[in-house]
Amino acid sequence: MRVAGIAVELVSPHRPTTWLVVLNDASGSASLETSVPFPTAATDLATQLHDTATAVRSRLKGLAVDRVVLRRADFPPRPSKKEGPRLRLLMEGAVVSAARSVVVDTRVGTGQDTGTWFGSDKAGVDSASSALLSAAGVSNDYVEATSAGLAGLKAP
Repeated sequence: MRVAGIAVELVSPHRPTTWLVVLNDASGSASLETSVPFPTAATDLATQLHDTATAVRSRLKGLAVDRVVLRRADFPPRPSKKEGPRLRLLMEGAVVSAARSVVVDTRVGTGQDTGTWFGSDKAGVDSASSALLSAAGVSNDYVEATSAGLAGLKAP
């Protein structure tokens, strides 16, 4: 099965970056096929959301994956009125909508959800993700996206 894992991170103020990986377990163990960042330009929010959704949709069409898993923001310990988490949530919504328009089997889960789908917990799936990225020589910027992909390979 080929799974795309996606995560969004606020790398710099008002500039969310979307991380996408494709994992394949056809050989019996997960392997990383590709990793792609989708940084946003210094434009207005509506343009950032539109451009990223369009880019992700286009890339997913070319990748022909069986499933997409987006790792969404975890629940904060206390509510926040900061702009960063709101921007991340908006971008996650735009990206998951774009993914769903291409791949019907699109799922959304928190770190805890992805850990459960993986058969572990959040720390366990993140550790497996880091190990896979390290073996492939890919930046740890992709940990959450890879965790989503690993969870997607094992999710029912």
